[in-house]
Formats: sequence, structure tokens, C-alpha cells
Amino acid sequence: MERWLLETADFMPHGMCLLWRPGLMALHIISDAVIALSYFALSAALGYFVAHRKALSLRHIFVAVLFALFIGLCGLTHVMSILVLWRPYYAAEGVLKAITAVVSLLTALSAPLLVPELLRIPSPKALEAEVAAHKKTLEVLDRVRSALAEQVEETESDLHETTRRFQVALNDSPVTVYEQDADLVFTWVYNPPFGLDAKALVGRLETDVFTLEDAEAVRALKRDALQSGEARRAEVQVSVGDRRGWFDLRVEPLKLRDGRVGLAATVTDVSALKAQERHLKLVMRELNHRSKNLLTIVLGIARQTARGLDVPPEFAVRLQERLGSLASAHDVLANQDWRGAELEAVIRGQLESHMQAFGSRIVLDGGACTLPPDAAHYVGMALHELVSNAVRYGALATEAGTISVLWRTTRRGADEWLDLEWRESGGGAVTEPTRLGFGATILSSLAPSALGGKADLQFESGGLSWVLSAPLVKAP
Repeated sequence: MERWLLETADFMPHGMCLLWRPGLMALHIISDAVIALSYFALSAALGYFVAHRKALSLRHIFVAVLFALFIGLCGLTHVMSILVLWRPYYAAEGVLKAITAVVSLLTALSAPLLVPELLRIPSPKALEAEVAAHKKTLEVLDRVRSALAEQVEETESDLHETTRRFQVALNDSPVTVYEQDADLVFTWVYNPPFGLDAKALVGRLETDVFTLEDAEAVRALKRDALQSGEARRAEVQVSVGDRRGWFDLRVEPLKLRDGRVGLAATVTDVSALKAQERHLKLVMRELNHRSKNLLTIVLGIARQTARGLDVPPEFAVRLQERLGSLASAHDVLANQDWRGAELEAVIRGQLESHMQAFGSRIVLDGGACTLPPDAAHYVGMALHELVSNAVRYGALATEAGTISVLWRTTRRGADEWLDLEWRESGGGAVTEPTRLGFGATILSSLAPSALGGKADLQFESGGLSWVLSAPLVKAP
């Protein structure tokens, strides 16, 4: 085969066809050499491209190698054309051309597969337009970035100012603010009490700081808030070392900065307020004691004065009873620190001795109701006049008479009203007195006027009735 490819005995060189003319020989040699070198350069460029281009598919690599091989073989055919000018290797040249023809055919057949993808490659103008659009987009993004940077800077400035105000407000104040996670571990603390170190508290539990008893009382409140998902508030007493204080604690569930469930708490040191409250209670007890002593002195003066004058003996008795009625209402107010008076306590204070004497003949029925402080004395005096009258002339002056005292509260518009009823039965017919005494004045005028309401006093055949209707907060 090799002999056949390189057989030259029966052929003459191609140069003889050109009559070995130098100019014509040079034309063919130079032309074929330049074409061959160009083909080799293109083939090498394609090979370099395939070797260094990333993310090419196998199909793309196959087509590129096929083109490089085709171009390289074309270059070899031109080299062979130069060689046969002197050596008649026409069989080898023919085989080379046949191989080139096969590769050329395969390359031509693969071209249709490559053309659609080549058509999808944007034209230079399209690329320029796309680049211009991207530049505009970058400009817009740059403006947006600048605007966002300004907003971030402004927000940081506002946050810094808010933090500064927060610090100014809480520094040297009795208020502590902190956060805890679901395990009640401190995650952030500001302005802790008792001179504790805020940074040292982070990562610790109440049991690491307070006594076990104090810590468990506080933690119970916080667990309740976490379970219910609602804010909780209470006054707690805790100790650190030899220091002990009262604190108003408010806790509220929330999500922490890292997304975990936790709670925020504000703690206000109310130890000074508690001390003032204790002092105020002491002063109030002393004032109540002195007020009762003053009532006793007034009663004594009234008795002594009555002895020296032509005054009926019953005057001193009635005066003593009425002063006792005032003292009873005063005791109820004092027991509730003058914040108000429970209506049932006022009623029982006026009727207690009679309820012990007459038992089930006096019936009380009503719900919880707190009277304003200035109403307790008037309601007490009215009830005293009613029960005194019932003992002397009404239902309790007979063997079968009964008294029912009923009360209830109702909502009328934005105000809460009290309806208090005194009804006597079984005591026989009663007649309206011809002379309006002090008791009737209290029932019909003084008590309802003082409470800003109205009263209805009826002398009926079945017994006396008195109905008081008044707002629980006196209108101005």
C-alpha cells in the first residue's frame, strides 16, 4: 500500500506541466503555501477556542473539532499540491483529497445543526442596544442604591436619636427594660436595679440572681404570659444580697430579633411608693382614730349640754344613734383606705345589731357594688333612719313584719347607676307623718341630692318603701 501511495515511476512531476517556468512555479508555490498556512492558523484557532471555552456541550465540541479537522485537511491538500510539483505522489494526493472530501461532507452535513444556534446570536447592533439598556438599568439601580443608602443613613440617624432619647429617659430612673427567651434566659438588659451589671445578666436566669422563692414567683408570671400569649402585670418583691425592694413588673410576649419566641418586660422600682403608702395608711389610721374620738367628744358635749337644758331625754338617744351611724360608715371607708365603700358592708354596718336581734326577718340581696367615698355617709344615715323607724313604728315593731333590702347596678348610657330598695311588709298600715322630721328630710332630700340621684319614699298599706336611684359617680 505504501508503495502504491508513493509510486512515481510511471508519472511525471506537475512542474513539468508548468514547463518549470520560475514565475509560474512561484505563483503556485506561494499561493498554495499562503492558503495552507491560513488554513492551519484557522484550525489552530478553533482548537484553542474549544480547549479554553467553558461550558461547551459535546455536540458543540464535536462540530468545532470537525470544522478544525476539515480546515486542517484543506491546508494539507495545498501542501501536497506544492510537493507534487517536484515529486509525482498523485496517489497519496488523491487519498488525502478523498479523506478531505469525506470530512468536508460530514462538516457540510453538520452545518444545518449549527446555523439555527448561530442565528440566535445577537447582531452587533442588538448587542449594542442590549448593552445600552443594561447601562440605563445600571444607572437606575445606582440611583436606587443611592436613595436607599440615604434612607438607611436617615434611618440609622433616627434610630441613634431614638436610642439616645431612650437612654436619657431611663438613665438614673427606677425603670428597667429587658428581654428574655422562651427559657427565661436574659438576652438583653438595660438599666438593671440594685446596681447590677447589665452585660453580666445576659445569658443568666432569675434563679442565678435572686433567691429561689423570689425567682419562682416572677417566673410563674412570665410562664403564664408565654402560655396565654397575653401581657401580664403584677407587683413583686425581690432581694439581691441585703437589698430588698418592691417592683411593678409588666411582661408581654413577642418575637425576639432572631425570630425566637420570648418576652419583653418593664420593671419599675416602686419601693419608695410602697413606703409612702405605708406611711399614708399609718396617717389614715391615726386620722380615723382621732375622727372617732372627735365624734365621741361631740356626743359627750351634746349629752352634757342636753342635761343643762329643757331637752327631751330622747334627743340624746337619737343623737347618739345618728352619730353612731356616721361612725359605722366612717369605719367602712377607713377599712378600704377611703377609695370607696362596699355597699353591702355599709348596709351590714347599719343593720348588724338588728339582724342579730330579728334574724331572718331582715333579708339582704344584691351583688358587688362600690360606693364613692362621699356617698357612703349619706347612704348609711338613710339606712339608719329607715331601720330606726322600722323598730319604733314599722315592720320590726310587730311580730310578723319583715324587711327586704335589695340593690343592683345597671348601665345607663356611659354611666353606671345604683338602684337601692327598702321594702317593709307585714307591719300593718303606715301613714305619712304630718310633720317632716330630720329622718324624712334625709330620705327624701339630703341623701338623693348628695348622690346626684332621686328617691321615692312611700307610706303604703303594706308598709313603708324607699327606692333610691343614683349614679355611682356623682355628676358635676
